[in-house]
Amino acid sequence: MLHDRAAPADGRLLRGHASREAILDGATRVIRADGLDALTHRAVAAATGVPLARVSYHFPTVQDLHAASSARFLAAFDDRLDELAQSSRVGERSVVDACTDFLFELLTDGRHDFVAALQVRIALHRQGLAVDDGRILSIIRSFGADEATAEAVFAAMFGFATLTATGTEPIDRRRVRDYVRIVLGTTMHTGGRDGRATGR
Repeated sequence: MLHDRAAPADGRLLRGHASREAILDGATRVIRADGLDALTHRAVAAATGVPLARVSYHFPTVQDLHAASSARFLAAFDDRLDELAQSSRVGERSVVDACTDFLFELLTDGRHDFVAALQVRIALHRQGLAVDDGRILSIIRSFGADEATAEAVFAAMFGFATLTATGTEPIDRRRVRDYVRIVLGTTMHTGGRDGRATGR
């Protein structure tokens, strides 16, 4: 009997989670396609087929949609960088190659998501909120950087990605790799063989 009573609650919880994820999928699609100004509860409801009342239930304000969308974009970026960092830690690729792969993917296939994430970041700042970059800094430290170095690497890479993603010049992998080598050579002393992550 205990199992029977718990099952509906578990089912509601799963449905609620699925509904929330569907809404977030719709929110990120709206931002990618039409920009942040187009993000409204009504637009998300139309993009997902989820009732407007349910969108408002999970995300009472547009600010809530902004914050959750930012977290969604960041989680995807962080997961990919973490995967590449792990491959560097086990010797499958150099630190330079791992960072180059990440930035090049971000500026090609992931460009729309990165630009969308930038829009959300700026909107949150205007609302007095800050994006939590703690996880990405932790991943950079896993390459063997101390805290100050990780912050410098992140700032340099983020600035390069922002300028490139919002520019008009096409990007190629060699240009990205040259930039990564400069940044890491200046901050992390990766050496002539482009270095390997040491882990911490």
